[in-house]
Amino acid sequence: MEERKQTNSSTIVLTTIGIIALVIVCIGGSYAYFTATATSNEQTITTGTLTTKYTSGQDISATNIVPTEEAGAQLHKFSVQNTGSQPATLKLSLVETSLKKNSADTTSANLKWALYNANESYVEEGSAIATGDFSSVTSTMLLKDSISINASTTEYYILKIWLDEIDAPQNEDQGMTFSTKVQADMQ
Repeated sequence: MEERKQTNSSTIVLTTIGIIALVIVCIGGSYAYFTATATSNEQTITTGTLTTKYTSGQDISATNIVPTEEAGAQLHKFSVQNTGSQPATLKLSLVETSLKKNSADTTSANLKWALYNANESYVEEGSAIATGDFSSVTSTMLLKDSISINASTTEYYILKIWLDEIDAPQNEDQGMTFSTKVQADMQ
């Protein structure tokens, strides 16, 4: 009987060693398989870089705005340079936009804006890129998106903002205070 106990103990020990060895082989094989299949080729992602320069400052503000025609508009000059080696797509927006009358938020369909291409000296106004008004005011307002800018080039812009003269009393537009900033982002 004692011999039988020894045989059973030996069998249990050998079976346990065999199971442990089988588990180690399975783990090693799984590790080798996943290690071999988890490798990949080197990947590179290249993006362009934009630099925005504000000739007349980024902040745009006006108080006690007086009606005028577009020719009398305030001019805000800025450029966007693609310093990258790839073409880029640009989005121009007005951010932190606020239009108030007597300290309360307001809107005005008579307060207009127009965005133009310009030359490097900002003397020659190019074609209108986009126009709009402030009949609806949100903190961020899109001027124009999907503007292509080639690598290593600079584009120049003029933004005009004015209270349009409508040849009628404009009491609703009296005493407005306006502020915003121009922002350029890559899309």
